[in-house]
Amino acid sequence: MPTTNPYLELDQKIVGDIYTSTEPMALLTTLCDDFGSRFGGTEGAALAANLLEKKFAAYGLANVHKDAYDYDGWYRGGATLEVLSPIAREVPCISLPYCPAAEVEGNLVFVDEGVEKDFEKEKDRLAASIVISRSGGIHRMEKYDRAILYDANGFIFQNHYPGYGEVTGTVGWNHEAVIPGIGISYETGEFLHRLSRQNGAVRVRIKTTDEYRPTTAWNVVGELRGKTHPEELIIIGCHYDGHDITQGANDPLSGMVVVTEMARVLSAHARDELARTVRFIAWSNEEVGLFGAYHDAQGLGDNPAHVRFVWNLDSAGNPGGRKGIQLHRLPDFEPFIENAAEEMGQDISVGGGISCYSDHYPYFLRGLPTGSMTTVGRPPGRGFGHTAFDTVDKTDAMSIREAAALGARLVLRQLNAESLPLQLREEDEVERLLKEDSGLEQHRLREAVYEKLGKENLRQYCDAVME
Repeated sequence: MPTTNPYLELDQKIVGDIYTSTEPMALLTTLCDDFGSRFGGTEGAALAANLLEKKFAAYGLANVHKDAYDYDGWYRGGATLEVLSPIAREVPCISLPYCPAAEVEGNLVFVDEGVEKDFEKEKDRLAASIVISRSGGIHRMEKYDRAILYDANGFIFQNHYPGYGEVTGTVGWNHEAVIPGIGISYETGEFLHRLSRQNGAVRVRIKTTDEYRPTTAWNVVGELRGKTHPEELIIIGCHYDGHDITQGANDPLSGMVVVTEMARVLSAHARDELARTVRFIAWSNEEVGLFGAYHDAQGLGDNPAHVRFVWNLDSAGNPGGRKGIQLHRLPDFEPFIENAAEEMGQDISVGGGISCYSDHYPYFLRGLPTGSMTTVGRPPGRGFGHTAFDTVDKTDAMSIREAAALGARLVLRQLNAESLPLQLREEDEVERLLKEDSGLEQHRLREAVYEKLGKENLRQYCDAVME
């Protein structure tokens, strides 16, 4: 016998509204075409924060405000990559965010995708070298931190996708990077590979001229207050900053406009039907170290148990497949999702992995249950993400609508559930996951870097940066 849907009338209103609305694409287009990258410290970032604040207010949210914080901003300078031998030539490159001003040289050492075995294979050649790694496989920061641990002088990040130009991505992660890092295109990387195969040792010099300046950024916040348990809170957020070389239309804005659309339809159709409070947040500075999310997570007080869940919808509207849910090591919550899916008459794929690389992570460190939305069937890797080619024309309105409809209907049920099978994780359990979980390898690598440099524990260090 089919499960009865107690929210059928609301579902119909929500889905009908979302699938006939042009609001998300109009907002995404303005954020991209009018404001550019919205990278921290740019005029576009300030304009985007102001517009998102106005949108939250127009949608009828309560307690709408910009939450400001100060940090050390990174400002791009010129970068050069010179081949010194066996030929003399300058090839195109860009600094990776939070790269320091520096000049280093060394022999190129190719470490393929940069997993541990790739570094171990070349370990006798890595000291004082310039490491070059392709962008496929594991996250950039794992490759970069291994380069530090193996005493490299510099790091080159090669795009593994042809035709998309130089690839970017931070190498500082909350602070000035340890060694200079630059991004190059697939084609430039292949030229260097050929040069090495044909001539043996290739010596290069990296010069970067980037700067750090005191900067202000803003999270944008708005709420719908619960009627029965207003003190209990579910957070839904996405970052609005892109990298400085790109519009960041899919990453992150396809997710940011899913958040704003969920806020709009839940306010319009369900604001008097919500038991718990839902807080919508546009996080800033995710791309350079989760600054905005760290700032917000630390502001939740000594005991954040009133926060029942945090949804990170980064890039949730990405095209390329149907929408699914990723629960970050929360098997006890899967039956809730399955029951909701049955009510909604929708097949929802549920995964369980976790990573360090997006805005859920600071909340996870505080023990809060977190989750995200996935695009099931999408080819692995970023594609044009983190390049100049992540532009409005690559987005898909139907994918954004699907994500917004799934998110709004699922969160409606979460807000109104009689009980939620999730509690604050004990600190011991968080520590166990940090030490053992395969998805959190980057945390362990970064702690090894800080130990090598004589820095504090990673979490303490990040907290100190954000104070």
